[in-house]
Amino acid sequence: MRMNISFTKRGGARRAPAFAAGCVAILAMLAAARAARAQPIVELPADSAQGPATALPRETAVENALGRGGILQGSAFGGYGELTLNAPGKYVLDSPPEATIDLRRFVLFFGHNFSDRLRFYSEFEVEHAVSSAGDRGEAEVEQAYLDGLVSRRISLRGGLMIMPVGIINVYHEPPTFNGVDRPAVDTYVVPTTWREPGVGIFGELREGVRYQLYVVNGFDANGFTAESALREGHQEAQFAHAGDWGGVARLDWEPRLGTIFGGSAYYATSGNSLTSTVGKVPVTLLEADARTRIGGFTARAEVAFLFIGDAAGLDAAQRDAAVAAGAAAPDPVASQSRGGYVEAGYDMLRVLAPGSDQSVTLFGRFDYADTQASVPAGFVANPAFRRTIYTAGLTYRPIMQIALKLDYRRHVFGEGPGGNEIAAAITWMF
Repeated sequence: MRMNISFTKRGGARRAPAFAAGCVAILAMLAAARAARAQPIVELPADSAQGPATALPRETAVENALGRGGILQGSAFGGYGELTLNAPGKYVLDSPPEATIDLRRFVLFFGHNFSDRLRFYSEFEVEHAVSSAGDRGEAEVEQAYLDGLVSRRISLRGGLMIMPVGIINVYHEPPTFNGVDRPAVDTYVVPTTWREPGVGIFGELREGVRYQLYVVNGFDANGFTAESALREGHQEAQFAHAGDWGGVARLDWEPRLGTIFGGSAYYATSGNSLTSTVGKVPVTLLEADARTRIGGFTARAEVAFLFIGDAAGLDAAQRDAAVAAGAAAPDPVASQSRGGYVEAGYDMLRVLAPGSDQSVTLFGRFDYADTQASVPAGFVANPAFRRTIYTAGLTYRPIMQIALKLDYRRHVFGEGPGGNEIAAAITWMF
């Protein structure tokens, strides 16, 4: 199947000309459904009153289903990935003890439009190059869901889907963000890439105001830790305990093209096998973010607050289980974790080569995450899990779908010496 896509220069619109029969505009559905477009895309004016049937969507899987295009039919595929180099100093927590090269992730996505009202989308991921019983890699389904497109204001979704919390969790494809590694808040407070089975609705209340609202499966509190909070507790539809449920909601407001303010809220219980002893552990996560692109200037900011109810009972149960097994008591799961970051960058080619379609973004980021912000009475917090990271880096994009990255990072911890790190990456999506 041959496809021909053309793009205008930076800041302009994107248009996909006619595809072969049976595949008209299918990449529009998939490019949006993978939620990969962190750079806003403007739709070109419609050629008729029906709207631009072949115009690529501006940004998200939500926007794609809002009635802007014509009838979509057919199937298509795409993917993304990254090869990374991390060279940490002696005292860098959370990193391997020596320089490593890793095919961190390789992802293929597949989708199908059954009609202009029904569509399917999926992502399959292999982490760390090799997945087998004797290797460290993993193979997993990252997304697999059905959409029922009712109207611009309300459409239906059900299946395994990415939770709409934060910027990186939604726009997680490596070429869409600066920096080799994701911000710490999007690793330790918002457990990216976070997906759960669920059902719900999404749509656009008016131009520039979009929402998502889903009922989703909860976490497994047995996996909660002092170091990474919820991260090891997500169930990912793998024989998931179905006795704990909750909801997630997101609202985005785009007052001008390229400037977006968003907020997310999540609540669910997470008892699982601890229900009889600890109870149904409640989890609340609140998050707010903003991002903008004005000419060659880009900026992002995000804050997140995580609350785990009855953490004292959970910590007591984990301590008793460790003592019974003859092991040392673990550090306590915090009743509150929090974090955030601010980032700003500028495309230097705006000055050095104004007519270029390429970009070289020089950026800086201040990043903070504390998974021991508040622990229950009677337990002692581990300050080593209070992380502050200063990053300066370059991101070179010969085209928008490819990014070559080089970072310098300074890690500072609440206790113990800090360390420096050099990181680089080759990233792509298609």
